[in-house]
Amino acid sequence: MSSSYVVLARRWRPRTFATLVGQGHVTQALAHALSTGRVPHAFLFSGIRGVGKTTLARLLAMCLDCEQGVSAEPCGHCISCREIVAGNHPDVFEIDAASRTKVEQMREVLDMVGYAPAVSRYKIYILDEVHMLSNQSFNALLKTLEEPPAHVKFIFATTEPRKIPATILSRCQRYDLKRVPRDLLTAHLNAVLKSEQVPFDPLGVEAVVRSAEGSVRDALSLLDQVIAHGAGEVRFEAVAELLGLTDPESIVRLLEHVLRGRGPEVLQGAAQFYNNGVEPESLVKELLDATHRATQQKLLGRLPTAVPVAEPATLSPLDGLVEEISLEHFQMVYQVLLRGSQDLRIADDALQALEMLLLRVAYLKPVPSLEKLLSSLPGDHTHMSVGRHANQPSPPNVPSVPESVPESVPEPPVIPRQQLTSWQQLVSFAAGTDSGLAAKLERMVCCPLYEAGPDGRPSRIVLRLENDIYTPDNFKQLLNSFLVEQGVRGVQVTVEAVSDAPKPETLAETALRSQKDRQLQLMEKVSSHPVVQKLIACFQAEIVRVEPLVAALGSSLDKGVLR
Repeated sequence: MSSSYVVLARRWRPRTFATLVGQGHVTQALAHALSTGRVPHAFLFSGIRGVGKTTLARLLAMCLDCEQGVSAEPCGHCISCREIVAGNHPDVFEIDAASRTKVEQMREVLDMVGYAPAVSRYKIYILDEVHMLSNQSFNALLKTLEEPPAHVKFIFATTEPRKIPATILSRCQRYDLKRVPRDLLTAHLNAVLKSEQVPFDPLGVEAVVRSAEGSVRDALSLLDQVIAHGAGEVRFEAVAELLGLTDPESIVRLLEHVLRGRGPEVLQGAAQFYNNGVEPESLVKELLDATHRATQQKLLGRLPTAVPVAEPATLSPLDGLVEEISLEHFQMVYQVLLRGSQDLRIADDALQALEMLLLRVAYLKPVPSLEKLLSSLPGDHTHMSVGRHANQPSPPNVPSVPESVPESVPEPPVIPRQQLTSWQQLVSFAAGTDSGLAAKLERMVCCPLYEAGPDGRPSRIVLRLENDIYTPDNFKQLLNSFLVEQGVRGVQVTVEAVSDAPKPETLAETALRSQKDRQLQLMEKVSSHPVVQKLIACFQAEIVRVEPLVAALGSSLDKGVLR
């Protein structure tokens, strides 16, 4: 009985366009072409392995040679359809291009093109992995592919469309098949398991879907293996043991130790995973995935809807850290883990390399803001260059524009805790201690009322939210916690919800307006400068724009560059 078993990937191979998972953009286009009779003589299906390229080629052959007529819905019961499914149709030739790369073999195929079909409407050539053909084979195919007989159709499938000559690509209608999204693949596997009457849990299916990386065939093949390994069931424990995965809670706990800089706990957790048979590369991959999801939650205030339902629960222990850790630090952690995962492959001692990588991440210093870094540089940062980089010498016989043209912006003063007499001073003080909170105060709220006591400390603050990412209570708690940490107590904080009522500008809006005003003033000064006017007259030039020299880095320093 075991010898007659058909694996899930074959048993669940689609027989109609409607059952092909995740490729609706392709099946819809093909259905319209078939229904209107605008069927080209050559198709090219490209995409990663296991997304349906060969299956789609066979379905298209069924649509073209079905005894009921050309349509987007072949009957599937006639002799022609059954023979195409079985792979023994006399007029449908499925050729593995990887094993027939020589030009002599391609000429043998092309010699048969001129003969009429034996029993069907079209003679169809399906060339799988067509990019493996040699250059001579492609050249031999060119003329026939451009003007084939009316009874011949070519269908190419490839995972590497960039390796196909442009002369071939230009003679085909190309359809790119996408990776199947996780939610669609999860729903498909759930339907398969229910139909097969196999018990399963959502976490186990989710782990299979993540390992498949968008490939339906890989997911079904792995599902077959998991069912056998789990004695007829799909459970997360069996999937984790088979693939060397970790449970989500342990990963989040380890990431929490890493982000909080707990070196001993990090070493203990890494050793525990390694002793349980988890491969270091797999562990780092799970940490990267958790860091990515935490960053999404930090940026959006929630996990995106595309994340499977089972995943948000795995981030619950990190909810507090998501608020505390800055977005820049999350990105730095991700970058170090990503680079370090490449070093694990060449290390002689995998556990040793893993421990050093995690300790390197655990003791990363928080990333300071760019404005703070620039303000710490010595010297005058105000400089201007005409048509060149600031560090390059001036061209001969052309005087440099005096450095007095752009006006420097004074550095914001360091505000003592006792002198927080305005909303601007409070936000500036927060920028030196908590850049993440300062960014929220600048962009997410405006301040209609700010009162300070005789001691220079705030006594009453009224804020209004700009969006609904935070609730008034949550933002109030956020600001109160910061003030208490800095020793400022007894402040009456009121946070109002989003409304259409008139409101003052946020600090970010004020800074943007000020920057635009400075840009206009700088443009006027540069335009009226004698050297610039002389250049414009000599070369019939025009000033396109005047921008800060480090605008691309987000600095507010006026380093004017004339382009």
